[in-house]
Amino acid sequence: MPKGLEIMNKQGLRHCSVLVADDSMASRRLLTTALHDIGVGIVNAVPSGAAAVDHLRHSALSSIAGPTPPVDLLITEWDMVPVGGPMLINWVRRHMSSPDRFMRIVIMSGDLDAEKVERARDIGAHAVFARPFSINSLRKNVESVLASNPSFFRAPAYFGPDRRRHTSEMVLDDRRTIADPRGEVLGAGASPDVGCFTLPHYVRDIGHGHSRANMSFAMRDQAHQKLNPHSEDYADWVLGDMTALRYAFQLADDNPAMRARSMALMENLIVRLEREGELLGYPLITAFAHTLANAIKRDIRLWRKTSEIFDAALSGLDVVVRQNVRGDGGAVGQALNESLRGLNNKLVDVRPVNAHRVGIARFG
Repeated sequence: MPKGLEIMNKQGLRHCSVLVADDSMASRRLLTTALHDIGVGIVNAVPSGAAAVDHLRHSALSSIAGPTPPVDLLITEWDMVPVGGPMLINWVRRHMSSPDRFMRIVIMSGDLDAEKVERARDIGAHAVFARPFSINSLRKNVESVLASNPSFFRAPAYFGPDRRRHTSEMVLDDRRTIADPRGEVLGAGASPDVGCFTLPHYVRDIGHGHSRANMSFAMRDQAHQKLNPHSEDYADWVLGDMTALRYAFQLADDNPAMRARSMALMENLIVRLEREGELLGYPLITAFAHTLANAIKRDIRLWRKTSEIFDAALSGLDVVVRQNVRGDGGAVGQALNESLRGLNNKLVDVRPVNAHRVGIARFG
């Protein structure tokens, strides 16, 4: 048995702090109870990814000897409203204000498939739990994640724990020139964006009962400072969504036979952007997404009138995302808000076809 896991078995988990993020009250209660039953001493539960961000910030600022110490393990549901598990993990791993980018993270799903497992690994989760679970499987998985202390790798398209299931002296990539990539700190190699962090096993020491107040987290703080120039934000994480929206709009504009399907794809992305934008610091993303959502509700036979509004709203949304227009956006934000008012006025003037009849056709 690995030494770390043996310690967890002997000492229990009573000194560890776990945060559960799940928008189902019944599920939160069940998981909280189960975690207490396996010996976890500190369990807090929140109803969404946005609430989890608030809790993580608060617990990082509070006394580490208080009732809400910093979180050692985050367990998050995949599908949550308004901010889901993948977006929450992005914030923990990549955002400058994350209190601990090296936090252990597990993501859960009752509809687990190979695609979700692959995506969970790509965004930096330590493990994926399938629902429903037994107490024994929960204990085994929680102890395994807390007992491990993998190195973290940073590359242009990834930051998270070592994704390999075994240790090896093999070179990870042909472009690497060293036998053990764990020896390459961030920026020390050929690429300034590639590197490795191997931190002390803080959770093991906490499991030993060491006081957090007496522990030194200097190495983790130094690692955060090295990562700060490589920080990302919500706008960086939705660039792919913008590409998909523009592609779907162009397809709908060029091919009337594909219009309904393309609009359905757009609607799924727009609804998520509308929910998440303001909560994660980008109210203008929410505002433009709201305008697009209202445009989608118009009669499909009015495409020629609404397509101009779609195009302009997508262009405005693209400016917000690519220029990282946070908060009110200053002068740029004022100009974008003025554009929004004009688009919304135009949308009001778009009259539905046969509005007096029941069952007007909608997109999707």
